[in-house]
Amino acid sequence: MTVKAYIYPRTKRGKNTTNNPYLKNFIESVREHIVFLNENQPTAKGIFNLIPYIGKIDYLFLNWIEDLPDKKWGFLQTVFFYFVLLNKRLLGIKVVWTIHNKISHFPGNLRLKKFLFRQLLKRSDLIITHADEGVRFAEMLYPGVSKKIFYFPHPIVPLDLPRIHPPKKYDVLIWGSLSPYKGIHDFLAFLHRKGASSQFRMMIVGKTVSESFYNQLKQYTNSNIILRNEFVSKEELASLIFESKIVLFTYSGDSVLSSGALIDSIAHYANIAGPNVGAFQEMGKLGIISTYSDFPELIEVLQNLNEHSEKKKLEKVREFIHNHTWEKFGQALQQRITKTGKP
Repeated sequence: MTVKAYIYPRTKRGKNTTNNPYLKNFIESVREHIVFLNENQPTAKGIFNLIPYIGKIDYLFLNWIEDLPDKKWGFLQTVFFYFVLLNKRLLGIKVVWTIHNKISHFPGNLRLKKFLFRQLLKRSDLIITHADEGVRFAEMLYPGVSKKIFYFPHPIVPLDLPRIHPPKKYDVLIWGSLSPYKGIHDFLAFLHRKGASSQFRMMIVGKTVSESFYNQLKQYTNSNIILRNEFVSKEELASLIFESKIVLFTYSGDSVLSSGALIDSIAHYANIAGPNVGAFQEMGKLGIISTYSDFPELIEVLQNLNEHSEKKKLEKVREFIHNHTWEKFGQALQQRITKTGKP
């Protein structure tokens, strides 16, 4: 069964913006059975760009749509989108929504975002989540919704990695877009309060969301804590991962479910530590990463780096990657959509 679909968002990327590969990989994984009519058309006007495609599509695929109220003409976009949700049968559209987070990472318009979140749980025909906690969280908010949830751990792009790695320059690598919700500032402040700011050789690399947040992080840097306010290439990222004893994630537990940066780090066979929430918790239970419940416990994890045998994790990581490629995700999703059927 081949279906025609619209996917939101499609963002035009410039040289100074991050390139999240999730949607590109998503589209490629289901290309055999799903044609995205707007694949090469940026959603410059937000969800309003959907209008010319109504009557031409069978499915509407949504990502991060709960952030709609924050966009330009956000209230009007939200009203229009709610109209689409209410009238999707009349419009001949089935809605597929991917839950990436428990709630928006950004605090503005929170009441409207929560309303959207619950309406999406109620009215979506199929819900995708990459964290088992996403299933439990959705069921808690809207009992009975789990029957229409498709759970698949965040898919991985297998990498052809070098067999010989360089010497370790850093104890800790923190990478990715640098935002307050990721808890980096809180961790650095904790180290400062404990007088442990020079205990670990740390590289923090990624583009900060604002100059003010960059300055918040910058105040904690020293000869052992290096902050690079820039995106790095895939090649340099790989080098940094290989040069680091551990890749660290300091996300707060308020909103996080899955993490593309976590999956990319697993694909590099990195030694990883992350909070005991969402996908991090799942990977910890599988023995793929180390998890912690609070910063004092995290310090213990970092202090005992040499006691963790990477070789014990290697086979588990290899098996996980083999079973959770984008190709296998696409196959499983296509089967689920076939069961869901056309409108």
